[in-house]
Amino acid sequence: MPKPIDMKRYAQLKAAGELPSPRGVAIAIIRLTQSSEVSLAEIGRVIKGDPAFVGRLIKAANGLVAENRRAVVSVQEALLVLGLPAVRTLALGFSLLSAYRKGACAGFDYQRFWSASLLMALAMQALAQRVRVVAADEAFSLGLLARVGELALATLYPDAISRLLGDIQRNPQLHQVELEDQAFAMNHRELGAAMLADWGLPDALVQPVRFHEQPELAGYAEDSRGAGLVQCLVLARAIAQLCLAPEGEHERLMAPMLRLSSRLGLGRGEFVALCERIGRDWGEWGKLLQIRTENVPSFVDLSAAAGEDGAGERAAAGAPAGPEAPPPRALLVLRDKTCGAALRTALQAAGVTVFEAAATTPDGVLEMAIDVQPQMLVVEWAAETGRLIRALRDIRLGRGIHVMAVVAGQDDAVLRAVAEAGADDFIAQPVQRAALTLRLRACLRMLGLQGELERERDELRSFAADLSIANRRLQEAALTDALTGLPNRRQAMESMQMEWASSVRHQRPLALIMVDIDGFKTINDTHGHDVGDIALRHAAEALRLAVRGQDLVCRTGGDEFVVLCPDTDLAAARVVAERLRVAVEAQPVETGGPRLFLTASVGVCMRTPDMKDAEALIKGADEGLYLAKQRGRNRVVAIQDEAARS
Repeated sequence: MPKPIDMKRYAQLKAAGELPSPRGVAIAIIRLTQSSEVSLAEIGRVIKGDPAFVGRLIKAANGLVAENRRAVVSVQEALLVLGLPAVRTLALGFSLLSAYRKGACAGFDYQRFWSASLLMALAMQALAQRVRVVAADEAFSLGLLARVGELALATLYPDAISRLLGDIQRNPQLHQVELEDQAFAMNHRELGAAMLADWGLPDALVQPVRFHEQPELAGYAEDSRGAGLVQCLVLARAIAQLCLAPEGEHERLMAPMLRLSSRLGLGRGEFVALCERIGRDWGEWGKLLQIRTENVPSFVDLSAAAGEDGAGERAAAGAPAGPEAPPPRALLVLRDKTCGAALRTALQAAGVTVFEAAATTPDGVLEMAIDVQPQMLVVEWAAETGRLIRALRDIRLGRGIHVMAVVAGQDDAVLRAVAEAGADDFIAQPVQRAALTLRLRACLRMLGLQGELERERDELRSFAADLSIANRRLQEAALTDALTGLPNRRQAMESMQMEWASSVRHQRPLALIMVDIDGFKTINDTHGHDVGDIALRHAAEALRLAVRGQDLVCRTGGDEFVVLCPDTDLAAARVVAERLRVAVEAQPVETGGPRLFLTASVGVCMRTPDMKDAEALIKGADEGLYLAKQRGRNRVVAIQDEAARS
């Protein structure tokens, strides 16, 4: 097993401030959630200071909307659905995404990295809702951050990583991890695991991330929770790889995915539907996060090309045809070896996968039950068995386990104790084969019915989620500018009112920047509206990339954009405004015809105590914009500076 990273060296890298780290509102969220006394209301107030994170948080909560009766529409509802640990890691992941969209490593494809990470996040969430090896809210963040070690190395050593990736591209036989170890005495797997642990993720999640690229080194017991989580990460990464691969590679990549999904207990039809939904969600999330996405292939067609209903693959594996559920698991806790052998034989003959507990203490059995996640527990009745059953029933996992107590004889007092402890059935010793067969048949039939009921519930949840997605698409369309993909005027005004109220209530600064493209009417009149649209999209992208993570840039109509800057005083707003002006001017617009050079006039205004409402702030920014136009364009004017001079 590979050694973990030298933590002294990691501490030096962290102290130097060179590692990717959260910024802005994310830092406040992470610090607050570390306190056991923080309230949801307090967290909510901080989150509302970042309108971009508000939208992402609500969308993440709606990814679990199948667990709720209606779509999540507020920050408070999202916090209740996700819980503070998930909110903390989401803030971390989204902060890194905003801050590290680009960097100094020329050979590292930042856009592709975040596209793949978003796909992994959505795939992990979808898989977790079915396989249940980890909470679905945690799974999304885990998928988003699973490859953070690669980003970290590209940030720490941009030139060296660029050369290393170039060597691999020229010679695909080279192994990236080996080259990293030779160059840096560490690799992205170990560095990423150290970062996740440092950010507070539990070891039960960190270690599967560490080993998912080389699962044979993980050392997890088969059918354990750790092994299941590693397999989910492997499958999520494979889904991301297929979606981003050239079309000619799709069919080749699909076959191993189908085999792995089968090992996770997913029927082919269920897995194909899951992949189709991931593809749809990827497009929606890509627009929200402004990440590049592509048209995903038809997983239905790829599945058909891999073999009708997977009959060939299942026959080769010796499995029955059809998308059947995996065999039930039973955990035996028996001291009597003769009884244990008889029960094991009977269970295996009935198609049950049998595990035997090495320890018989309540704590030891409970730990193994959490790891194995059996549907059936067969336990020999003893003095401490009642405590074991009650402890099992106190946790969510244990409430659905069918508990059968093995008792000596059929004494009424013992059976009453068994019933009071929470057992479902009993087996009397000496074990009679006919009685055991009847009890097992009844138990397995009940487990089968429970499985069918759960699958029906999943179908209903999936249907409800699809309806919710359709509703959210309509809602997002109403708040999004179709040409540029930026928030539209309606969204700008709603956000403005929210930020104005927060600024007044908490006495925090608030600034508004208004941007107008110079001479845009001339572009339209001279070159036509198609070229004008290209110019607007170019300007919108330049503005989007130039703003800070906490800012919100919107297109309010024509060639006019506004940028809302929470927690920003006049001096900082002037700096942001100048960066926006330079960004528009910096790159010429390639239209496929005439090459255009854009400039922008920018007006700036900060909220002051004498302003009555948000309209006054808008008016101040508009006056600054008017003066910038009047003085020759392509410049920044802050209206408060003009007032101070007069």
